[in-house]
Amino acid sequence: MPHSIFAFFISALVAVFPAWNVSAQDSPDFEKLTDQQIEEMVQFVVGNGIFILYHEAGHMLVSEFDLPVLGREEDAVDNLSSILMLEADDDLLDQAIIDAADGWFLSSEAAADAEEEQAFWGAHGLDEQRGWAIACSMAGHDYKNFKEFIDSLEFPEDRREECISEYPQKVRSWNTLLKPHEATANASTKFEVTYEPITDPSLELFQTIVKESKLLELIGTSFSGLYNIKDGIKLTAKQCGQANAFWSPKDREITFCYEFAKFHGELVANYFLNNAADETQPQSETDSDDATVVGLTRQ
Repeated sequence: MPHSIFAFFISALVAVFPAWNVSAQDSPDFEKLTDQQIEEMVQFVVGNGIFILYHEAGHMLVSEFDLPVLGREEDAVDNLSSILMLEADDDLLDQAIIDAADGWFLSSEAAADAEEEQAFWGAHGLDEQRGWAIACSMAGHDYKNFKEFIDSLEFPEDRREECISEYPQKVRSWNTLLKPHEATANASTKFEVTYEPITDPSLELFQTIVKESKLLELIGTSFSGLYNIKDGIKLTAKQCGQANAFWSPKDREITFCYEFAKFHGELVANYFLNNAADETQPQSETDSDDATVVGLTRQ
């Protein structure tokens, strides 16, 4: 997807941002955030939303093309979503994948603080494992570009070297599976985008972020013309009652729950507030000279 199109989506989001009213009815914690932290929170929510939707689009490709999967499908499409985002070589997608890695690390820390039981039996890897897997893909794709972020994680050197050798093999494997399904020149897929209304006032801010950032349109534009996907895939954002996202093969529908956006917003807001004494501002920027992308400061 061309960088200019991503820039359009983000600029549209920034244009409406000053009109948002982050008040006590949304969450008491948000009142304590600085303007800069609120902007960082929005970027974090959008970045994690992009990765999650790419993940569900991975399930869509496996389902639509009846692709073979060796091992757990959840792990496989995590790898695929990372590859698709990284191989796009887009600064905004690079920032999104860093936000996603930080999202899994922060989620793991929050679960540990709450003494939640680890779901070792689950279909997904543990949150921290998913964060490390994303970082591994970053190292394999462009170690120099992501080195500062990887260093902030204290990623072991021997594992970094393994990631660099493993990544090309993952790319070749997915390319072999997907090449027969690549779209022909000028082909496109029509997606049906729907942002459903909410009844829970606490979701209002996050519905606005998801809708105004055009997350669903972004995914539709990313995959239209990329592969020979039949028209009619539904992309739906809705209130679900839980922080979730899922692909339904029967309905040919990707659903993103507003609660997932709220989860990531509160996750990073708590990070900012809990670390207020240690740092005045989080790092989340792209250096224009060497395109090094930096994520949240790790403790």
